Amino acid sequence: MEYPETRREEVIEEIHDVKIVDPYRWLEDFDQPEVQDWIDIQNNNTKELLAKIPNYQGAYDRIKEFLSLGTLTVPSEKEGFIFYQKSTIESQPILYVQKGLNGKPKVLLNPNELSKENPVALDWFFISPKAKYIVYGLSKDGNEWSVLHIKNIETEEIFEDKIPRTRFCSLAWLPDETGFYYTRFPELGTVPKGEENYNQHVYLHEIGTDWHDDYKIFGEGRPKTNHYDVELSEDGRYLLISVHKYTKNDLYIMDVKNNNKLTGIIVGEDVLTNISMFNDELWILTNKNVPRNALFKAKITSPKFKDWEEVIPESDNIISQVLVTKEKIFVKVMKNASEYILIYSRDGNLISELQLPEFSSILSMGTNDLISARDTKRFYFGLQNFFYPRTNYCYEIDKSNLLVFNEIEQPLDEKNYIVKQIWYDSKDGTKVSMFLAHKKDINLDGKNPTMLCGYGGFNISIKPPYLRYSRFFWLENGGVVAIANLRGGSEYGEDWHRAGMLEKKQNVFDDFIYAAKWLISNKYTSEKHLSINGRSNGGLLTGAAVTQNPELFGAVYVGVPLLDMIRYHLFSIARYWIPEYGSAEDPEQFKYILKYSPYHNVKKGTEYPATILVAAASDSRVDPIHAMKMTALMQWANSSNEPISLFIEKKAGHGIGKPLEKLAETETDLYTFLGWKTGLKF
Repeated sequence: MEYPETRREEVIEEIHDVKIVDPYRWLEDFDQPEVQDWIDIQNNNTKELLAKIPNYQGAYDRIKEFLSLGTLTVPSEKEGFIFYQKSTIESQPILYVQKGLNGKPKVLLNPNELSKENPVALDWFFISPKAKYIVYGLSKDGNEWSVLHIKNIETEEIFEDKIPRTRFCSLAWLPDETGFYYTRFPELGTVPKGEENYNQHVYLHEIGTDWHDDYKIFGEGRPKTNHYDVELSEDGRYLLISVHKYTKNDLYIMDVKNNNKLTGIIVGEDVLTNISMFNDELWILTNKNVPRNALFKAKITSPKFKDWEEVIPESDNIISQVLVTKEKIFVKVMKNASEYILIYSRDGNLISELQLPEFSSILSMGTNDLISARDTKRFYFGLQNFFYPRTNYCYEIDKSNLLVFNEIEQPLDEKNYIVKQIWYDSKDGTKVSMFLAHKKDINLDGKNPTMLCGYGGFNISIKPPYLRYSRFFWLENGGVVAIANLRGGSEYGEDWHRAGMLEKKQNVFDDFIYAAKWLISNKYTSEKHLSINGRSNGGLLTGAAVTQNPELFGAVYVGVPLLDMIRYHLFSIARYWIPEYGSAEDPEQFKYILKYSPYHNVKKGTEYPATILVAAASDSRVDPIHAMKMTALMQWANSSNEPISLFIEKKAGHGIGKPLEKLAETETDLYTFLGWKTGLKF
């Protein structure tokens, strides 16, 4: 490829007595005309390259066909009304409501009608206790900065109340539906520049009043990187506040009928705990002293740890979600990175297990990790795996009856494919699991185009199928999909997470690299036919892999990545992630970050494999400058004939709310680039 000439302007700074050279820092000034011109040239070059891939258009048509299978969210029910989102060929999912299981669906919110040019996404919604109102958040261009709206469900009246800055909103309705507690960020211009992405607080809003006058309930004087979740007891007396610090949290109960008296339940401990209220009880899901989680209960009036009563103890299964009902407890557990639902009595005795397909992910039995529902007669959950796009089930508790509420049909005949889980040794001998999906008739001759994916961070579990519906394109054309369950995730409990964070982050990269070596040594693929794919923290993963072991891969996809780990915390909302990665401001953390930071480990004269880096101009999570600087450096350093390409999506964010057309284009770029370079026949 002929790359645009990118000027080098070596900025040298000394950090903890180490000289750091940054030749492309000028690209951080994103809005400057010179930078925008550079981006346009890179984008044009990349599109010209992709257009030359044989049958690109045919691949686009097929991938769009798969994506047009649509989306379904897990239904939720309130006062007999069932709410869910669905889309097929629409750019954005539509929110429907229906009365009862056999009711006729009615459109409640259609974001596609709100703008013909720029995408508007429905980020979240909360239904009032008697299902009279809905509060929902809308954002533009994928930036996730929601504006809160209120609508009367029956009359369809939209109130004048419009509250901005409600990104990642948590909300708890008052029992009489006159208002709600909610979270939002400060109004622009009210905090110093650079602070607008932080300082979330809890407020009380009364419907019909000016949001500027909302009473600030909680958060003043607390660390600016805190996030808050709220839940209100059924009688409206107790407000439960969870103070999130990414992979740990504090918990408080506020007695709003007693001068907002605040009682700390868990404060200042390095644990993750979720609590839900059920009458005068607290139900508590925690990893305090139990890395694989256990379920406890306590009285609201005696919430301290010493008064907790264990209901379901820690076991080999990871408890990931709990639904407490009047008669039973439904527990979603993860075993070897797949999920199941177990049914317990209220006193913690195991009754049965729901019979569901193996190697699956179960999506939500409610909106939180732990939810109580005193009068729930039925609940809903979704299931997906490598071949089931989405099936939403309804479980009728009194009848012990499991039925399909709605589903998306399978596009491939699973009889022709196989899914299995293998275990391999990482660099230090740790056993790591990996899912493999492919056609049954492949030959283990080392020539199979293979896509290896992973994440490894933030206590997030990577379960089947992980990839979007575009995976069907790779599978039907004879490719192998490999999903590795790396340290840093939650697949095997909090200990597994801690083994891949901070100073142990290199374990994650080693796990991924040794997954690649296993695939090669077991003749699934070879270096020439192996590609890797990761986004966000997974983009950091593939960025680290290609700088540490470039010879292992035939093609690399680095999506919306973090790559300059010395400066990452200075951009967008990245200070939230310091508990996971550390910060170069700390001299000890600086040492280990510098060792793996992809941008600082690109070496001149290295033969890098074909690499495409993709970011988004409106990404409010990960700044696109990471991909830009890394591209410039790799293009300068690369000694191979393989392309180093960059594409910055305009009017797009981290991936949330992306329209169908744009998503199909992004996914086609991904699969055709990796497929072209690894020998996929399409």
